[in-house]
Amino acid sequence: MPTDRIVIKKESAIYAEALLEAARQQDAIFALSGQLETVLHAVRGSIDLRATLADRTIPAQTRSGILREVFASLDPSLLAVLTVLVERDDIALLSRVNDAYVQRAEEALDAVIIDVVTVIELDDELREKIIAKYSAQLGRQVLLREQVDPSIVGGIVLSTHGRRIDASVVSQLENARTVLSTVSNGGER
Repeated sequence: MPTDRIVIKKESAIYAEALLEAARQQDAIFALSGQLETVLHAVRGSIDLRATLADRTIPAQTRSGILREVFASLDPSLLAVLTVLVERDDIALLSRVNDAYVQRAEEALDAVIIDVVTVIELDDELREKIIAKYSAQLGRQVLLREQVDPSIVGGIVLSTHGRRIDASVVSQLENARTVLSTVSNGGER
């Protein structure tokens, strides 16, 4: 994997462009952004998977076979790009490829993609409120990539372009725990 930032950026852009072109042909630009994000979370969330895909002592064909098996349900175009990433020992670029793809996808769709995490699926009313609020704030169409995650206990987490609004119950409890742990009892000397 290259170490020069300019080279890394260019390589990430090439992978993102290849994926975008394939997505355009299938009219699946937004759908592939969600699948790519799912892959990124899976790879980040599994030390074993991440290590295996990056392990150069394992033959590239074996690593790409593991990738295809783990992500068999993905769009074939995305799977092909991911396979090339693994075979060229560029899997460490996955996060940057995702960022580059999202940027290009938003340009192609003339929209902003917002990730929304909730404990249960959004109902149509809440979905429309979120879209209306952020469309007005951002001055562009908003597309939601929705994810259900029971670990947040309740509330909602919104993120886009490196910004995150975390109104989850878990986050609020953690904030309360931090505040309470720094407050003195008042009666101790």
